[in-house]
Amino acid sequence: MNGRAFWTGAGLLALLLVLFIGISGCMGTTPGGNATATPVVTSNATTVTTAGMTAVPTNVTGPRTDLLIATTTSLEDTGLLDYLTPFYEAQHPVNLKITSQGTGKAIELSKRGDADLLLVHSPSQEIAFMEAGSGVNRRAFAYNYFVIVGPETDPAGIRGLSPEDAFLKLMKEGKSGTANVAFVSRGDNSGTHSAEKAIWSKAKVNYAADVQKSGAWYVEAGKGMGETLQLASEKGAYTLSDEGTYLSYKGNLRLTPLITEGASLLNIYSAITVVPKGNASATLEAANQYINFLISPDTQAKIAEYGKGLFMPMTAEKAKEFKVDASSPATATSPVLAYAAGSLASPFGKLKESFDGNNTGAELGVYTGASVMQIEKVTKANAKADIVASADAYLIPKLMFPKNASWMLSFARNAMVIAYNNTTSDYGKEITAANWFDILDRQNVSYAISDPTTDPGGYRSFMAIKLAERHYGKNDIFRKLVEDHSNVTGAPSGDVTTIDVSSPGPDGETLVIPKTGDQSYTDQLKAGKVDYVFTYRSNAVQNGFSYITLPPEIDLSDPARTADYARVQVKRPDGSTEAGMPITYGITVPTVAKNPEFGEAFVRLLTGPEGAAVLAADGFTPITPAEATGTVPPGVQGNQTA
Repeated sequence: MNGRAFWTGAGLLALLLVLFIGISGCMGTTPGGNATATPVVTSNATTVTTAGMTAVPTNVTGPRTDLLIATTTSLEDTGLLDYLTPFYEAQHPVNLKITSQGTGKAIELSKRGDADLLLVHSPSQEIAFMEAGSGVNRRAFAYNYFVIVGPETDPAGIRGLSPEDAFLKLMKEGKSGTANVAFVSRGDNSGTHSAEKAIWSKAKVNYAADVQKSGAWYVEAGKGMGETLQLASEKGAYTLSDEGTYLSYKGNLRLTPLITEGASLLNIYSAITVVPKGNASATLEAANQYINFLISPDTQAKIAEYGKGLFMPMTAEKAKEFKVDASSPATATSPVLAYAAGSLASPFGKLKESFDGNNTGAELGVYTGASVMQIEKVTKANAKADIVASADAYLIPKLMFPKNASWMLSFARNAMVIAYNNTTSDYGKEITAANWFDILDRQNVSYAISDPTTDPGGYRSFMAIKLAERHYGKNDIFRKLVEDHSNVTGAPSGDVTTIDVSSPGPDGETLVIPKTGDQSYTDQLKAGKVDYVFTYRSNAVQNGFSYITLPPEIDLSDPARTADYARVQVKRPDGSTEAGMPITYGITVPTVAKNPEFGEAFVRLLTGPEGAAVLAADGFTPITPAEATGTVPPGVQGNQTA
């Protein structure tokens, strides 16, 4: 347990205090006069001392309030928060009340209303918390790396492997009964446990089915990081630890770092203001002040000094590299939730700064994915989105009217293209709009399409391939490119062909259809894992891909060809069908929106001149003025057409 020590300028007293703290296993600092504060990081394992720190300023006077902080054990075990607390409390009339536990438990505590601020390190859990409207002002303030530690003798032989290969080797040796091979997991839904599960996932291992309860080799501690490290040391086992906690405990551990490199070992710490029930502004403002304290240059310098390597400050360069926000002032009190099609991530992200700057108290959170899934979060999971934007405008009235929405604006068009990688795509220098179907049919050529069961871009790709047969006068294009490599079929009836995408079943070699949530098809093209992708023109533009512009007869871009596009339709997993039509994007403010006024403000921005310019630069064709469906509120509709 961490306590607090009092520092003075007297050398003898300071020495006695350090000795006492080292013996008792407690640590911390509080201000003492004008002396320079020297933090001591202790645990049952080791003591880390850093001299020459900034002196704690004089305490402010006046009545004080409490700020409840739920944090992860690694920030507490390493003593960082105990070190920073006196500096903050001396500058603000606030008493920090800190509760330390795993990230999952800290988030649950916040959801119950028992915390004002979260300091955690599990991106997937943080995003889910934010997407539910439970938090605002997520800012990254520090980072270090996870390390895979184990006995110096390394009986599993993982030293030097990638994190994913190391886990696979541990599982293989553990399950086969290799002597002295065991892995101790946090097993507590903490940030470290989430990172562990992410590594298993990247290693293509089903954690629940193949790892948990798979034998004596895998031990779930259900403890904090310090206790988990101690247990692993006692057992002579391996474990995954954040670097800071390992460094502060290593003196009494019989464990050594074996794997220290790999993208999956990055460990980012973020602060999130908890949105309380009733939106109590006083609590929100106090939490925001602490976040601004954490990301301030002065505190960032303290983090850099503390422990000399336990944590690293989130510099502007690192924030850009990691794609996190580490500098925007935390001022928002209302999260504005936009659930949007994946292809809208770029333009919505570009409009965020303008929106936040012109709507006091608002912070736009853009959460993207397959259009059907985004809509169903509202219609089936009762999510309180303030904005829903679909890559298939027709889905909004079809799936949301009249219960979940009453109006829609169609604001942009797009086109299907075939994108490729100039460096890695076979026959990239030969492919044209006249021969693409022959190029894709060549041996060893692979191509990817997004999941047609949830993503309009997926089923539109199949529509374009089928429409190609009529345009090029070749009736075997769909069979060669689709039916021969998947369970997707096309059944003609009269002048209309129904494409059944309900169970795609691709062969995964020639035709690749990543499941929603797996590595995206565009990422696979970037990595050279496939040669081509069927995608939106906007996606190709935003990713810097080369692409083939398809004829308007098949690319679903031309409103004048609506009747021709309707010659194909798709059968979805629920049995419903949807006719081919021009690609049109739609947006609405759901009836369940918590902040409808901010939702409407974003729609005005998107459908106005600034939004049109951003959309055009990102490869869309803006619809100006936007086309209205249903009864659009006057303040939103503006000059739009009815």
